[in-house]
Amino acid sequence: MDAVAEEVCPEKKDAFNAVSLSASTITRRVEEIGSNVYAQLQQKTKEFDLFSLALDESTDVQDTAQLLIFIRGVSANFEICEELAALQSLKGTTTGEDIFDKVCQTMEKLDLDWSKLASITTDGAPSMVGETRGLIGRMNRE
Repeated sequence: MDAVAEEVCPEKKDAFNAVSLSASTITRRVEEIGSNVYAQLQQKTKEFDLFSLALDESTDVQDTAQLLIFIRGVSANFEICEELAALQSLKGTTTGEDIFDKVCQTMEKLDLDWSKLASITTDGAPSMVGETRGLIGRMNRE
């Protein structure tokens, strides 16, 4: 970093050297940024008149199922916001019930009102769309 600072803006090299880059400092700053971004999302979702969810399940390199939950909402002023609401790990099984639990956790964390949910888009997997044991079937019974 010193070499880049010296080449790009040599007059600011001392300022760059004063920035702490210890592992704990970087971890703390990343966590603070993450908390701030999530707080902004929570604030934005309070303005939604209606929202929809898009869900996709995939497996990471360590063979752990990951559930991506995207949210798109519209306010009374027709402002549209689309964000990644959550990335949830699914340990063990990936049934419709497991996915439903993770969606519920995300809805609660964002303080979303189920009555404002307009639609859900999924990847079409049986655990998502099954009428009896899939997420959509579970949500319809709810």
